[in-house]
Amino acid sequence: MNRLMLTLVGLSACLSAQAELPKSIEHSQGTFKLCDKERVTKYFFDIVDVGIYYPNCDTAKHVFDDQTKLLRFSYLRDVEGQQFTEGAIEYLEENLTEEEKSRCSEHFAPLNNVYRDVTSGDNYDLYLFQEEGLKLYLNGQALHQMDNPQCHSTYLNVWFGKESMDGQFNDLAERIKR
Repeated sequence: MNRLMLTLVGLSACLSAQAELPKSIEHSQGTFKLCDKERVTKYFFDIVDVGIYYPNCDTAKHVFDDQTKLLRFSYLRDVEGQQFTEGAIEYLEENLTEEEKSRCSEHFAPLNNVYRDVTSGDNYDLYLFQEEGLKLYLNGQALHQMDNPQCHSTYLNVWFGKESMDGQFNDLAERIKR
């Protein structure tokens, strides 16, 4: 048993890439600074590094605040796009109130359907602009724009809702609270 565990840990270390979340990211809307990060791991395997960026980290109140922010997901292994779609649908259904579902579901459906397969080294960037809504990019290529700022922070329930894909997301959200 110990030998199997050591083999799995060693295999995990060999297979996982070392994603680097940059300290800042430039966008046409300005510079975003890394405020905190978390590595999400499942069964000894590193899956993704998640960074939360704000124009000014000192003004961050909570991941659900309506301020302009960026979430970067830097993948350390392959993940199928269908897994993103299914997970987003599942966790939005579990975490949103009936009022939020009524107000936002029609805006989320097109977004949930643009996710693509990723490989190690790929980055999803989810920008939430205070007055404009949400923009999703994969490796710098725009995939979707949701022009409803009343729903953009609500979408973060996919990762940071009461029912979460992983407790490590909630750990990250707790560190953003000011």
